[in-house]
Amino acid sequence: MAVLILVGFGLLVLLMAVYGYKISARTAEDYLLAGRGIGITVMFFFALFAISSVWTFYAYPSYLYRHGPGFVYFIWGCVAGFSSLYMFLGPRLWAVCKLNRFLSPVEALGERYQSPGLRLIVSLVLLASIVPYIADQSLGVGLGFKAIFGFPPVVGIIYTSLILMLIVLLGGMRMTAWVNVLLGLIYTAAFLGSLLWIIYKVFPGGITDAAQILKDREPDLLCIPGPKGMFSPVITSAIFIVGFLAFSWPHIVISTMTAQDKSLFKWLPGLALVVGGILFYTIPFVWGSLVAPAVSHMSLAKVPLLKDKEADYIIQLIVTRYLPSWFSVFVLMGVIAAGISTAAVQLMTSSIIVARDLIHGFFLPRGEDRILIRLTKASVVLMLVLSIGIACWYPVELPLYLVGIAIPGFAQWAPCLVAGILWKRATKAGAIAGTLSGSLYLISGFLYPPLLLGLHPAIPTLFLNIILMLAVSLLTPPPPDRTIRVFFDEVEDFLAKKG
Repeated sequence: MAVLILVGFGLLVLLMAVYGYKISARTAEDYLLAGRGIGITVMFFFALFAISSVWTFYAYPSYLYRHGPGFVYFIWGCVAGFSSLYMFLGPRLWAVCKLNRFLSPVEALGERYQSPGLRLIVSLVLLASIVPYIADQSLGVGLGFKAIFGFPPVVGIIYTSLILMLIVLLGGMRMTAWVNVLLGLIYTAAFLGSLLWIIYKVFPGGITDAAQILKDREPDLLCIPGPKGMFSPVITSAIFIVGFLAFSWPHIVISTMTAQDKSLFKWLPGLALVVGGILFYTIPFVWGSLVAPAVSHMSLAKVPLLKDKEADYIIQLIVTRYLPSWFSVFVLMGVIAAGISTAAVQLMTSSIIVARDLIHGFFLPRGEDRILIRLTKASVVLMLVLSIGIACWYPVELPLYLVGIAIPGFAQWAPCLVAGILWKRATKAGAIAGTLSGSLYLISGFLYPPLLLGLHPAIPTLFLNIILMLAVSLLTPPPPDRTIRVFFDEVEDFLAKKG
């Protein structure tokens, strides 16, 4: 019955994708950017659940479960980063891309700096960072299959990848956004419902019972710096900075280009802060910092204390051991919804980079829309195959796919992105010097970790990137007047218009 439910869920998503294929226009702008017509309601679900993923459902609580509440500073950094994106960077990027019909933020940067070389560098860095994050989503579902059915993770990985392929190939960005409404509702019901039910069933006195268990048995899990002393003030500050880099996540940046009009950017910062930060992210925090560790530290606990990679599916294991089997399957559907809602946007973004910025940008600059759409669809298959390989490999714990691999890579285009959109004096030479040096330093640090000076990979590499970006830009001739007019003067006039 559980397998039939999951098959039915897959068929429902397939029907939505088929419907999206039928109603979509056969243009590159419609397939890649939903015709730049996403309204506030769909945009809210699109953005929130492109952010809230299997990482939020499994990895974030598992990290709190093992190390205490200090990691919450990363989430608050993310919320600040998302709000900043929608307040400052997003409106201007949306405007310049709408005015000039750019189909990719990387394409916009290539034109801003008049540099095909920078376009190539940024494309490769983002692809190397985003594909492991796609793998993180399907791997999380695979771990859910293992916790409930005992299946090897590859079963869930293939299941998720097939659904992803159908959504993106048939519906493009429009259906990716619309499916997120359905998936977001399922995800929220499963995540919040499982938390409330476990508290009701396991802790008669509510959250205070869970806190008391931890206070008696593992008090260090209730406070910073945590049981292993990981979260000193310096570390928590660094974690907040790393979280703030969420404004540079390419699948979130590209979502701003799908907006119907500029009025959306008045609402999105507040929604990100209030709904995302205060309400939504409270659920995984309570799960991971209180409920899950208290369950494992109870007398006669049905779920033992898990360590390392085993802790990645602690939430699903608790639900499976304490709640009815049908609800365990529903929670797994929530995990699948979380994974697909994020991975579909990531898959779409990475495929756009391959098709628009690499193949179309360098080899077929005059290609027709139908060719670009076909290239994007072929890229979808390629990106999926690569992500499946990484997911099956499973080299690191779930939290590290985002924090340790994806974010350091995303950070390397942040300076040239921010400067290109907000700073008139930024130059081609500065953007290339910063991005290339930061990326090479990051690669060297992965190969030989002492080069990173014991810091998170994003911190020293981003520092070098920013310093060179600023210094070289100030030492080289300013951009031509045409660039200033297109990327600043016309944008400001367009945003200043009423309506």
